[in-house]
Amino acid sequence: MNISELKTNRLLLRNFESSDLDFVHAHFSNSKVTAFLYDNEPPENIDASKEILDWCMDLASPTHVRWCITLINGSNPIGTCGFHRYDNTNNAAEIGYDLFPDHWSNGYMSEALTEMLSYGFGNLGLNRIYAFVFVNNAASNHLLEKLGFSLEGVVREKHYYKGKYYDHNLYSLLKSSRLGH
Repeated sequence: MNISELKTNRLLLRNFESSDLDFVHAHFSNSKVTAFLYDNEPPENIDASKEILDWCMDLASPTHVRWCITLINGSNPIGTCGFHRYDNTNNAAEIGYDLFPDHWSNGYMSEALTEMLSYGFGNLGLNRIYAFVFVNNAASNHLLEKLGFSLEGVVREKHYYKGKYYDHNLYSLLKSSRLGH
């Protein structure tokens, strides 16, 4: 997928680099970051983190893109965001995002996703962007609603994680609903 670096007033969404391995390991090993991520186990070691980083760095992938989020005035990563399950036939993609807890409640993810949505609808030609969010993840559910996503319903027992099934809300945003934004 052909992607660009994205900038907002406070953030830089850039490609991952091999030097981001320590961040990836610390980030996805943090229990607060992964509290509602039920699709993958946290990395148990640096080799597992390297696999995550390799996936993030795969710029040739036709199905996903992942950006490393940093502050404009700093180089240390604070989170990640991206498109997954890119469907060129139907012009649709799923979004995913996560932020290190030290940076919660500053509006960073709203800012990053706003830029990402513009890029998706504009540069990538998406018509539909959707997200699955654990039903009890109040902050993420609120963020998507604030950004104009519509709740389509609950996908029951979407993820099986550590011996338990978890329900997820399915949200979507259509290009036609963004006109005028």
